[in-house]
Amino acid sequence: MIISHSQKFIFIHVQRTGGSTMINLLKKQLSDKVEVISQHGNAKSSESYLLENHKDYYTFGFARNPWDRILSWYLLINKNDQKSLAEEKIRFEKFLDLDHSAAPGDQDFHYNQLDYFSDHNGKLYTNKIYRFEDYEKEINSLFTDLDLPMIDIPQMNKTRSKNYRDYYTSKSRQMIALKCQMDIEYFCYEF
Repeated sequence: MIISHSQKFIFIHVQRTGGSTMINLLKKQLSDKVEVISQHGNAKSSESYLLENHKDYYTFGFARNPWDRILSWYLLINKNDQKSLAEEKIRFEKFLDLDHSAAPGDQDFHYNQLDYFSDHNGKLYTNKIYRFEDYEKEINSLFTDLDLPMIDIPQMNKTRSKNYRDYYTSKSRQMIALKCQMDIEYFCYEF
C-alpha cells in the first residue's frame, strides 16, 4: 500500500497486477510525495486503518484475470526452477491443490482481488479498480484521474511470456473458478 497525503490517494498493490511498475511510476512522478507503507497492505491487513482514516482519499488498485494472475504468481515463485510445459501443468495443479499460494493466515495474499479492497465485513474501500488487461490505457486514465502528466511506462517484475490457458488442466481451471469465484463474477472474467 502506498499513500500520498499531498495528492490524497492510496494505492493498494495486488500481487501480479502491475503494482511494482505502478509504484515506480508514482515515485518517479511524485518522488518524496509518496510513502510506501508496505508492499501488499490491503483492507484486511494491519494497514487497513489508513483506509478508514483517509476516506476522502482516492483509493485505487488493479485487477487481473484470476487464471492469468494466479499462474503468474506461481511462475514468479518458481522462476528459478522452470520445467517443460507438461511438467509445469502437473506441478501447477499440485500447487493449487495443496494451496501453496500463501502461508496460512497470510493477510498479504488473497485469491480474490476484491479481498484486497474489502474489509472483513465486505465493505469496499476503493474508488476505482483498473484492469491489468489494458494496462497502458488504464495507466493513462489513472494519471488523468490523479491530474498527473503521463510518462513512459516501464515493465517491472515480468515473468516469461505465456498463454495462461496452456498451463491449465480441467482440474486446475476448476480450482481457480472456485477459489476466485467472487472476482470472476464481479469483474466478468472468463477463462
